[in-house]
Amino acid sequence: MESLQDYLEMLEDLIEGSKTMPFSNKVSLDKEQIFDIINDMRLNLPNEIRQAQKIIDDHDRILGDARHKAAQIVNEAEHRAQEMADEHEIYKLAVEQSKELMDDTKRTTREMRNSTVDYADDLLLKTENAIRESMNSMTLQYRAIEDSFSETIEVLYANRQELRESVNHQ
Repeated sequence: MESLQDYLEMLEDLIEGSKTMPFSNKVSLDKEQIFDIINDMRLNLPNEIRQAQKIIDDHDRILGDARHKAAQIVNEAEHRAQEMADEHEIYKLAVEQSKELMDDTKRTTREMRNSTVDYADDLLLKTENAIRESMNSMTLQYRAIEDSFSETIEVLYANRQELRESVNHQ
């Protein structure tokens, strides 16, 4: 499978390798080759979308792991607190430690969640920017090709007019 960059290079090579029109910098292009390359580019765009979905799936998995770890820590804290309930002083200490552990767990979970969201957002932003950049590049190249075709049509029309005028003057 070709990358979008490869397709852009194919278009550039096609334009650079095209025949130049006499007395002009205009070129003649094979319409089918251009449309084939553009269609291949369209078919390969979903890879970026699949990458974005993978990022979302990774984000969900990381959040699930964080929740699971938090639940384990909470269960561990509850179990430890129950074991210490035999003596009054130890029980008070256990309650205090359990509260601290719960606070630490909540803080750690919140930090992990925020880090995961930041990471996923950064990856999604990079993917979004890459797709936007590819789309903008393709749009510019499409416009350039369209302009080139329009100029070629104008040259052909002018050449036909000159040809008819030369025949009419004879």
